[in-house]
Amino acid sequence: MDSNYLLSLTSISQWTLFAGIAAVLFGWVEKRDKIVFSGQIVFLISGIMAIWIVFTNQIIVPESVGGQFSKPAKALTYFRGVALLTVVTMGSIILKLLKIRVHRAGVIINVLFAIFLFFLIFNIQKMA
Repeated sequence: MDSNYLLSLTSISQWTLFAGIAAVLFGWVEKRDKIVFSGQIVFLISGIMAIWIVFTNQIIVPESVGGQFSKPAKALTYFRGVALLTVVTMGSIILKLLKIRVHRAGVIINVLFAIFLFFLIFNIQKMA
């Protein structure tokens, strides 16, 4: 697998996560639900891309040598995490549409999980 291709996939995903986090946080500060919702839509778009990457085998994982995981294996795990973020985001959006008060907790979980994934891919990109 070409390392530039892997870097491109992870960078695009990292920037979309950053945009989603920024939109949600800005929406909270400005108390604008539409901006928070747009951040959640960005999470969904990022998740759709991740699901496409996982199911179309865009990342080829070589055999594990010495018990350590390779960079593509860690990136594949990251993309599976982004797909999980999409499921959590959809749950949060459904709670919002049903006007259940707990939807804010869902958004907080989304942002915390997205921040975790952002720094996870940051560390993976720094690997040799």
